Amino acid sequence: MSSSPYHYFDHQRLTLQSGNSLPAAQSLLQLAGNTQLLAQLAAEPGAQQLLDATEQAYQAGYEQQASTEFELQGLVFAGIGDPLLHMELLSQVLPAFKRQRHGVPVTLITYGLVAPSEAAALCQQLIELEVEKLEVYLPATNPPAYQQAVKPTQLGFSEVCQFIHTASEAGLQVSCFAYAPVAQQSELRALALDLGARAFVVKPLAIV
Repeated sequence: MSSSPYHYFDHQRLTLQSGNSLPAAQSLLQLAGNTQLLAQLAAEPGAQQLLDATEQAYQAGYEQQASTEFELQGLVFAGIGDPLLHMELLSQVLPAFKRQRHGVPVTLITYGLVAPSEAAALCQQLIELEVEKLEVYLPATNPPAYQQAVKPTQLGFSEVCQFIHTASEAGLQVSCFAYAPVAQQSELRALALDLGARAFVVKPLAIV
């Protein structure tokens, strides 16, 4: 685990902290059981701090083993908050990062709680920033179960489903995930694929 307040490694992927604003009661790091990491991260990182931390990770050998573009682990935005609520930060960091690291994929890990009236424009903005992938938290197959699992402070099950569909239609590579254990894995996978996601993944809880 990295001791940096700006980035950490999640399954060997370089992951940047993207602020502390959330559309739900808990951070995804809390749901994953990674409270130790939550305490280490800076709540509101600046763009230059993230760029410097990223460059340090690359200088220290991140992705040196990747022999082709397809083996690149890439850059992930996640952390305490939801990166979709920190678009101003992304719009500062990503163009500068892409100028330095051509071809490196960028992934956002998100609740996907976006108002339908804003979803298409947001997805277009992500594409213009050269974000390739979204990993959307989808732990339930119906509104009551979603409400219980996520405890959203804005929007809900219908909106996340609509966002997954809109993002997939826009050309973003969307996958959905939940944390183990998952009771309705086959039903969740079917829902995710029906909405346009490319995959449904069950992630293990953090070992801290």
